[in-house]
Amino acid sequence: GYASRANQIMELLRRNGTAQASQISALLQVSLVTVRKDLQRMEDEGLLRRTHGGAVLRAEETAQDTRLAAMEAIASRAAEEIREGDCVIMNAGNTTLLTARKLLGRKNITIITNSIAIARELARQNQIKLIFLGGEVNAEAVFTYGWDTVTQLEQYKANKLILSASGISCSAGLTTRHMEAADLLRKMIARTATVIAVADDTKIGFESFYHVGDLQEVDMLITNATSATEQELEKIRQTGICVYGC
Repeated sequence: GYASRANQIMELLRRNGTAQASQISALLQVSLVTVRKDLQRMEDEGLLRRTHGGAVLRAEETAQDTRLAAMEAIASRAAEEIREGDCVIMNAGNTTLLTARKLLGRKNITIITNSIAIARELARQNQIKLIFLGGEVNAEAVFTYGWDTVTQLEQYKANKLILSASGISCSAGLTTRHMEAADLLRKMIARTATVIAVADDTKIGFESFYHVGDLQEVDMLITNATSATEQELEKIRQTGICVYGC
């Protein structure tokens, strides 16, 4: 019933700060109509704020807006690195999705991705060649993973990887909160000439659950510079990685 669904929606929001109605619908296996009614009721109860296509936690509104602005700036800078003729791998992530949106209208680019959201976004046009990696779909219906996905990826070689990770630090390197994504991210790095990590300040100096690779795997880091991450970014620069602070 409603109470059970509301609990699950709140859990998702606490984990991610934001959620799309389509994501909630897939997770709870209910219609979009039901999700919209639930979100309206939850907003009336003061639990969340509805947004275009989804919801955010009330307490995190300001932080979420600031973070979204940072991710938009990072995505714009990452899109500048992609040029005509490039073959680019992009994994699933909010910043990679924003980067993909900024490529709409570009020509003669190939995008290889395991992100369902990026595939949906880019499938609507025919200027960019899109290769979607099939495989098992994770529980949140966000990305594909597994043996099939890795095996398919082995057929391709890209010159650039736009990589979103859960954590980037000198001590732990690249980490992800998704156990099932770690192998695939390692393969993406192996199949790419230049690795461009995109990460907002909440991920800098942060260590998530599963190790993906050493920091030396990264050629360029695009982030938003803040006083809190200044020291860590300086350490990262000293390892020889090109760091851009938006």
